Amino acid sequence: MGKKATTSEAAIAKPPVKPQVAMTATGLMPTNIDDGYRFAQMVARSRIVPANYQNQPDNCLVAIDLSLRWGVSWLVVMQHVYMVHDRPALDASLCIALTNKSGIFVDPIEYEVVGDDARKDDYKVRAYAVRKSTGKTLYGPWIDWLLVKGEGWDKEKKGFPSKWMTMPDQMFHYRAAVWFQRRYAPEVAMGMITVDEAEDTPIRVESKDVTPGVAGLKERIAQREGGGNVEDSEKDNGPSDSDTKPADDERSAERQAKIDEQKAALAEAEETDEQSEDNEDPSAAEVKTAEPVGSNIFG
Repeated sequence: MGKKATTSEAAIAKPPVKPQVAMTATGLMPTNIDDGYRFAQMVARSRIVPANYQNQPDNCLVAIDLSLRWGVSWLVVMQHVYMVHDRPALDASLCIALTNKSGIFVDPIEYEVVGDDARKDDYKVRAYAVRKSTGKTLYGPWIDWLLVKGEGWDKEKKGFPSKWMTMPDQMFHYRAAVWFQRRYAPEVAMGMITVDEAEDTPIRVESKDVTPGVAGLKERIAQREGGGNVEDSEKDNGPSDSDTKPADDERSAERQAKIDEQKAALAEAEETDEQSEDNEDPSAAEVKTAEPVGSNIFG
């Protein structure tokens, strides 16, 4: 009887219930993926999180994942990670904070400044810190106005003045620290770029159409109509077919067919260019503005 009672009791015993989240130094954190998504759904219902995370549990889950990797609060990640050109980017202040708390360096990042006025051409800044493992002082690259103007960082973006014009001193220190981190501790941000870097990188929009451009078509048509042997320039791309060339009359017909085909393509290309010029804002087509994380961080 005693043995049966023990077996019966074991059968009805319930396993211990694991908590959905754990209290850590960086706040509440889920303990597994299932609990993580339930927690993300809870966070998405909160009005405390930034607007673009509200009702977006997928984005909240990504922010929670980044917070676990960086060892910071998920709310901090939500406040400092944005989408720029369809890529997540962190702001400079978070990049510096992650570097300072990484433990790689003895003390937080320091700055060496040359010049008294950040608006003058002789002003420049570089960041430095002492690596804990070696005791060596490491210096980042100088950030000066020659670099700023050469890279076009001081140009206005989408009609708004560049922060290099309105708050140059702060921008010099931000960029110096970020470049220092890129050079000596890239693992801190796991390769993610900053918002400023993403905004300063133009996005080229390439057409998927493999048809040659208008200028190229005009040149080739002129060559063919003028009797130029365009095939001579093309045969480098493949094996020679000199033993199987068509007769002269067949070559003439073939050339005329290609001319007619390229003229039709030229007319279509010119019509497309005219429509694009009438209906599309060139600046909007080339560069997208930086926005907070949208409906889905994965695209």
